[in-house]
Amino acid sequence: MIDPVEQLVTAIRASIEDQTFQKLTLGKLENELSSVRHVYVRLIDLKTGPHLSFVYRSANQDITKNYSITDGIGLIAGWLGSSCGSATFVTGSGSQQLAFSRRGKPRLFAQDSPGAPVTNRSHDREKLRLLKNEQALQLLGVIDSDGRPRPQMGDKYRQVHHFIQALVPILKGTNPGDTLRIVDMGCGKGYLTFALHQFLRENGLHSVTIGIEKRESLAQLANEIAEKLGDSTIRFIQGEISEVDVKPIDILIALHACDTATDDAIYRAIKEECRWIVVSPCCQHELRPQIVAPAGLEPLFRHGIQADRMTETVTDTLRCLYLEAWGYQTRIQEFVGTEHTAKNLLIVASRTGKPGPRHHLVERAIDFQRRFGIGNQRLGTLLLA
Repeated sequence: MIDPVEQLVTAIRASIEDQTFQKLTLGKLENELSSVRHVYVRLIDLKTGPHLSFVYRSANQDITKNYSITDGIGLIAGWLGSSCGSATFVTGSGSQQLAFSRRGKPRLFAQDSPGAPVTNRSHDREKLRLLKNEQALQLLGVIDSDGRPRPQMGDKYRQVHHFIQALVPILKGTNPGDTLRIVDMGCGKGYLTFALHQFLRENGLHSVTIGIEKRESLAQLANEIAEKLGDSTIRFIQGEISEVDVKPIDILIALHACDTATDDAIYRAIKEECRWIVVSPCCQHELRPQIVAPAGLEPLFRHGIQADRMTETVTDTLRCLYLEAWGYQTRIQEFVGTEHTAKNLLIVASRTGKPGPRHHLVERAIDFQRRFGIGNQRLGTLLLA
């Protein structure tokens, strides 16, 4: 009988050869992978040929490493049954799942799915292209002189364009010639800051953009790029989200601000009466030690990964409830696929300008909070102080 591990590795190798490989997810990790929750593997095309791209996903960050086909398969084969306790493999014709019993005996389950689409594994740009001028992305090292994403920057390039696409609906209420004041809290190197600024200008809007970044070296680098572009309407300031004095603000952005930094950004936006708030939460640790399963929902919190995901959901729901109590219409949406980053949700809030029954809405949020045994939630604490 063929060993299930060997059978799966053989199937992976064959799918790479016939280009039906879609994705491989490795879980139940231990030993040298104990700090990682999952490893996601996909097939990519680099200038040197096909490679396997591994995304090591932990609680606080994603680390991407690319390997040759031979080295990548060697890693996978070595991990299965030793450092990896489960694997789910998807191709254009179906999926296979490898699981190990408590005694370490492997079993392979297969499911056919005829006609499933093959994943596009090209690192070249997608048809989605919202920017006419991408000079800033070239200076930032995202694309090369030919306009193609550099190795390991394909995901970042797609993330930038999907983010802009997600913001298009909220701009429908603007008119050509309008001036929009943008503040990006925790902007990092400014990938999205520069891209949104350029998109607004290309669509007839006057944008005055400020990026806030606590790391002085990154703020300095972004200002140097703005200078190279000859653009005085975008600048970057070194400082903390809660301290920098920037007003007025029309659109406040905070992408992947860690834990309660997202709440600090939302609070600033509410106090400045921003027209639009766009945040993508990152790690969410504040509620994890506090959260308690409501009666009857204990099975949803039985396992650690379930409790983590429920904490994320409860946190973002509370943020929306408090935003609605302060006069914003909210929605939560994906802005990029999970194969690119696990932190792929956007909270988009639009100020209605209509005073609502705040007391009732605040009580709704507090009641929801109490149901999960939560004593303190950063945004609620700031707003109700």
